[in-house]
Amino acid sequence: MIPRPAFSACLLATAALALAPAAHAEPDVYLGLNLVDPQTETIQPDAYVVVEDGRIVEIGQGRPETGQGRMHDFTGLFALPGLIDTHAHVSLGAIRLGTDEDGAPYLAADHRPDIVAHNARRLLAYGVTTVRNPGGDMAASRAYDEARAAGLPGPEALQAGEVIDRSPFPVIGLADRPSETRGVAAIVAEQAQGGARYIKLYESLSEADLIEGIAEARRHGLPVIAHLSDVSWTRAADLGVDALVHMMPVSPDLLPPDRREAYVASRRQGAFAFFEWYEAVDLDAPEIETMIRTLAREQVHVDATLVAFEAAFRGDDAAFLARDADLFHPDMQANWSEVFRFDLGWTAEDYARARAVWPKVLELTRRMHEAGVPLTLGTDMANPFIAPGRSMAREAVLHHAAGIPAWDILRMATSNAARTLGIADRTGALAVGQEADIVFLSADPATDLNALIQVRAVLSDGALHDPETLLADQ
Repeated sequence: MIPRPAFSACLLATAALALAPAAHAEPDVYLGLNLVDPQTETIQPDAYVVVEDGRIVEIGQGRPETGQGRMHDFTGLFALPGLIDTHAHVSLGAIRLGTDEDGAPYLAADHRPDIVAHNARRLLAYGVTTVRNPGGDMAASRAYDEARAAGLPGPEALQAGEVIDRSPFPVIGLADRPSETRGVAAIVAEQAQGGARYIKLYESLSEADLIEGIAEARRHGLPVIAHLSDVSWTRAADLGVDALVHMMPVSPDLLPPDRREAYVASRRQGAFAFFEWYEAVDLDAPEIETMIRTLAREQVHVDATLVAFEAAFRGDDAAFLARDADLFHPDMQANWSEVFRFDLGWTAEDYARARAVWPKVLELTRRMHEAGVPLTLGTDMANPFIAPGRSMAREAVLHHAAGIPAWDILRMATSNAARTLGIADRTGALAVGQEADIVFLSADPATDLNALIQVRAVLSDGALHDPETLLADQ
């Protein structure tokens, strides 16, 4: 086993260097706003929001008639509920390759506090006030929560435990492998007792493993997220999975019957399936229609993480990969360039084939949305070439390129995500009683989703943050 650093203590020390905004006894009044309400698809001009003790206590137009407070003139800015990234590995650092004492290879996930703090601050700088971490080391996740409570600026994180997987290639610090004496149910029970909010079941598990894991998660009242390969999304939905991740439902069972044998015989291991499966699939076939209908019926929610696959499909374009390099932690960027990336081993022909199927990836995304499959926006942050925070805007733009209306996408990133994660009673909307999680933009995101990167200020639980300060090196 690889010794883990004293992560909690180090991250708390880092947090102490990041001064949180001081609490004020008097309310804060934000004036001159254009209130963007994705739920009603309206924009209320010349509005104000009053915040006290971390919550919205009043909303109106003009100026509040009663009471005084600390005034903030935000004339002309667009106020949107804080963004929710439903796929952000907020406690994850670089992935490194090693060998054990017997010479067997493994991957290991680092949990460096400086990288975690770097990513957390940048998420918040771009208006991401809540994330779902769909898989990570539980000690590192707890350390992040403790550091945030101690003052580290960053989004609230709803944390899953380590991914549960039977891959013969271990990923220490990120995945937990069942054994003959410690099966899937035992791992689920341990994670539930350790405080996990979700259970993540991974692609090398069998259908029997899924059944066991889902049943144990149900006993503990925990939702199940799945990243699957050979087990089809249709079958997973029927078994009771609550959420699926990545717009890559690459099971052979979802292909037309006359294409399955050839696909299985010729497919390569790893990320080649990202395009090989799309080459083989017929989106008009009954298998796909049944899958979409089943996901919609069971209300299994999906985060497509299109931005992560875009980076893989364009992995031979150095300029494209470097477009957000100002937001990457240098050691993460080096890791992605030298050790860990989805497109390792791809040839020029592979990149061409991947780009050729990209329209089918977008088409499947649109069809799911139009059929009523609940979609949220997730970026797979901490994976190769994902810019913390800014990639949420890119994910939104890619959904729009798929043919999904902007207002629908803004709901995916706010109220729909909050409802899906079970926190709509306290965040995801601009309403009295809600937590003051608000992003203030220079331009109207309903007109142009690229406005999501034009962040002028962010409120997180009522604390006001300046993006430039958050983005400055600490």
